[in-house]
Amino acid sequence: TDPGLVRHVLTNFISNAVDAMPGGGTLTVRAGRAGAQLALAVGDTGAGIGAEERRHIFEPFYSTKPPGRGTGLGLAICREIAVALKGRIEVESEPGRGSTFTFLVPAPAWRAAG
Repeated sequence: TDPGLVRHVLTNFISNAVDAMPGGGTLTVRAGRAGAQLALAVGDTGAGIGAEERRHIFEPFYSTKPPGRGTGLGLAICREIAVALKGRIEVESEPGRGSTFTFLVPAPAWRAAG
């Protein structure tokens, strides 16, 4: 797994989470294993995303941000990175309750030092 690509996805998730909470809130970042996958999750207590919007958020040039605040390419690129790394992105969101974006990729094989 390319650390630069993983960093790109996490940076995008965090930036989106901060933008979703213009009046402040709580940002949560978690990392762990989900079976044979590494799970990296970013959650916020922002406005949340409705079901209709969730159907489109990974489409190029689709944005829920005000004009001039985003290109609508961030999540589309993140999805392509996930596919390239043989992973996926899961989204949990409810209007008024925030969102959590989870990036799942095959866990790297760890080797013991020595």
